[in-house]
Amino acid sequence: MNTLSAFHVLEQLSAPSFPVVLPRISVIGLFVREELDPETLQLQLKVVSGAQEVFDGPVTASFQQQPVARIILEMHGLVIPGPGDLSFLITDGDSPLCSWVVAVNHIGNPDMQQLHFPGAIPIQ
Repeated sequence: MNTLSAFHVLEQLSAPSFPVVLPRISVIGLFVREELDPETLQLQLKVVSGAQEVFDGPVTASFQQQPVARIILEMHGLVIPGPGDLSFLITDGDSPLCSWVVAVNHIGNPDMQQLHFPGAIPIQ
C-alpha cells in the first residue's frame, strides 16, 4: 500500500535563544500529474528563515506511471538563525509549486534564579 500518516505537524516553534537546531524534520509533498506532464520532475526544496536561505537542495518526484507522486525528505540538523517565518518551498525552476510556513517565536531567555538553601553559611 502506498499510504502515509503524518503526526506532529509543525505550525509554530518557540525557542529561548538563537540560533536553534531542529535535530530532525521531515518534509512531505504530494504531487498530482496531468496527462502531458513528465514521468519524473526534478524540483528544488528551499528553506528560508526571514530573508536568509538555510537550505537549498534537489528533490525528485517520480510518478512511476501513477497520477500521484509522494515525496518524504528527512532533514537532520536544520539550523534556524532567528525568529520570524521559516518557509519551506518546493519549486520547479523559478515556479513555486507548494510551500509551508512555520512561525518561529522568541520566548525570551529562561529565568536564571539563584538557589537559596536554608541554613547555608554565606562564603566571604
